Amino acid sequence: MKQLIVVIGLPGSGKDTQIDLLQGLRKIEVIRIGDLIREQAKTNPSIAQALHSGNLVDYNLVNSIVQQQFESFPDGSIVVSDGFPRDTDQADWMESYASTHDIEISKYILLEISDQESLQRLLRRGREDDTQAIITRRIEVFHELTDEVIDSVRGRDNFASIDATGSTDEILNRLKAALGW
Repeated sequence: MKQLIVVIGLPGSGKDTQIDLLQGLRKIEVIRIGDLIREQAKTNPSIAQALHSGNLVDYNLVNSIVQQQFESFPDGSIVVSDGFPRDTDQADWMESYASTHDIEISKYILLEISDQESLQRLLRRGREDDTQAIITRRIEVFHELTDEVIDSVRGRDNFASIDATGSTDEILNRLKAALGW
């Protein structure tokens, strides 16, 4: 059986940083959907267009990428999903896929920051697709779509909300506590 930890948070909430730190603590596999999509955008104009407008990439393509990643990991893996699911359709697909492929969704982690903190962090990061207009759109899309996912899992025993402000170590300690590590 594979174990899945779903990390959700606004753009700039520190998902990549914290997941990298978790990799230093345990052997984990990571599905970084944003990185995988940016790689595909290099050769697929429709994906590149979605990225540059701040919109989501085609649902079926994203699910296919996630499925390929899951299938590449050995049984017994701890898998961390970074940036997936983004909406309730993806969440429904993920839960259905997990239930039929011997995957336990052990934890949903929400890294919480304000919209303003998200904007400021991403502007400081300075990646090519981090213009103020695109960041603002990404924050809007997150709230339009991902807030529903958060609301649907918030009351579950396997849900934890982490304050993602403060030092990297403080956030990591909160994350480890939520995971029982």
